[in-house]
Order: sequence, then structure tokens, then C-alpha cells
Amino acid sequence: MDLTLEQLQGMTDTQVWEMVRQALLQVVFAGDSRLSPVFIASTILIALALWLARRPGEGFWAWLFPRRVYRTKSFWVDVKLWLTGGVLRVLGLFSMLAFAPLLADRIQVFLAGDQSPQSSWPPILIGLILFATSDFVGYWVHRLFHERPRLWPFHALHHSAEQLNPITVARKHPVYDIFAAIARALLTGLVQGLLLGLVVGSVDIATIMGANLFYYAFNLAGANLRHTHIWLSWGPVAEHVLISPAQHQVHHSIDPVHFDKNYGEVLAIWDWAFGTLYVPRGDEKLEFGLADQKGRRIAQPHDSWRSAMIEPFTASFNRSRRRSRAAAGRLTSQSADPD
Repeated sequence: MDLTLEQLQGMTDTQVWEMVRQALLQVVFAGDSRLSPVFIASTILIALALWLARRPGEGFWAWLFPRRVYRTKSFWVDVKLWLTGGVLRVLGLFSMLAFAPLLADRIQVFLAGDQSPQSSWPPILIGLILFATSDFVGYWVHRLFHERPRLWPFHALHHSAEQLNPITVARKHPVYDIFAAIARALLTGLVQGLLLGLVVGSVDIATIMGANLFYYAFNLAGANLRHTHIWLSWGPVAEHVLISPAQHQVHHSIDPVHFDKNYGEVLAIWDWAFGTLYVPRGDEKLEFGLADQKGRRIAQPHDSWRSAMIEPFTASFNRSRRRSRAAAGRLTSQSADPD
């Protein structure tokens, strides 16, 4: 909330403290950031339980924060990209989701007019539908950026991390985040509009909290371990429904067996349904980074913030130019053939 000096001076002490309390709660319990204190605390507790169970032969903090991970160029590129993403969010670059309520409102008016439907559907069910919609979009955006050569360079930045750490989640190019934000805004707005116009009539705070609850529970269950060296599998049954930290680490592997697997963010059912699910059968030793189709490591193309921002554009442009030349060559060859 933006307040002028006059408005702030006109507030009572109770109102000021309430505003401060709400701000602190947002910082501590914000469900949209895996790096909020409550999720960091839950990650440490889960890691401690794993350390006690596995007894890896070194101290807990040395095991949790190994030098090979946190004293690398890869880690500092992650940090710089995390800070960049934070600045861009403050500037509103990824605020396309604000379009979703507007789209939903237009669809509701078109379908129901002034006659809003009344439904006894519980808010948690509506929240589940909205959550699943957002996760479905995340799956297909992720998959498209893997499978489309001109889009891949903008996601390759994320996969070029050679050592994973929780901040690697923010190792993304703005092009990827903008594309994902637009896709989520369009589909979630569409689904919410259909729900409003045909089923529920209104979406209250309980419904929105229901949607956020699923992300909150997922983050609380150790989502930060997805981008670490710590293996945590949930077993084959659960991993057909939810993407475990181990499954996402497999997604980052340079082993060709793991290529194009486990695109899901939270739900594994999309991978299961569309043939991209990989369920580990036991602990797997993984290497991370970029590799060719035979699994041979590719030299790091993003060893600085500058190269991380610029190289995807040049790589995508070069791929487009090569494809254009190849298409032109095929046309020339066809025109030269006799009838």
C-alpha cells in the first residue's frame, strides 16, 4: 500500500501497528516465495532429519552448505539473477496476472449477466481447480521452452547451473517469466471466468486462500530441496502425483536418460498423462549443467550476469537464422527439380 505523508500522519497508533503486522506476515508467510523465512526454516528441519538418518560423515552445516556449491561462479550468477528478478517485479514487469481478474469479469458478465449462479461448492474445491489450472499452464510453458529451438536458449539459462542451490529457482531469463505470466493470466482468467459465470458467482478470500494453500503446503514440504545436492524421493506412488525434489533434480541431469522428463512444477499427473514422467527407482548420482544429445557436457555459456542476459537472445537469433537458411535451401532445391 502506497501512503502519502499526510495519510500516514493521520493514522492512529493501532492502524500503524496493524499495517506493520500485515507487512511482517506477508514477508514471513508469503506463499509465493520459496525463500521466505518459514520455508527456509522448514527446509533446514527436513535437511536435519535427512542428515540424522543418513549420517553422511561430515558436520550438518558443512553438508547442507558445501563449498563446492556456494563458492562458485554459478552460485553468484544465481544471486545476481535473483536480485534482477526482484527489481523487475518491483517495477511491475511480471504483473500480467493482474489481467486475469479483468478477463474473468468479462467472461462472467458474458455468461451470466446480472444473474450470478449460486453454488454450494466448497472454497477448497474451487481453489484446487484454480491451482491445478495454474500448474497445468506451468507444465506446458516449461515443456514448450524445452521443445522449441527458438525458445530453448531462454530456458537453457536455468539449466546451465552446474551446482544447484535454492536460489537457482530464480535463475531465469525475463523472457521466460514474461511468457509464463501471460500464459497463466490468460488460462487462469478463462477458467475463473467460467467458474464465476456458470458455477459459483463470486470468488471470495476463502477460495483464493484455498488455491494458495496447495502451493504453501508444497513449499513447506521441502520444495527448496529441488534445487540442491540433497536427494529426497517420495517413493513411486507419491511421485506419480507430485513432483519430488529428487524428480526435479533428475530434470536437471545431463544424463540423456533424464532428458525431457519431469516438466511438472507441483503435480506429476501432467507428466504421467503426457508421457514425460520419470520416477527414480533408487538414489541416483547426478551431474548438472548443459550437455549435448549424447550427454557430453557443454562449456558454460552463462558465466556472468551479462552473458546470462544477452546470450539467450543471440543463441535464439542464430537458431532462427539457421532454420531460415535451411528452409530457403529446401525451396531452392525444390524449384530446381524438373517437373
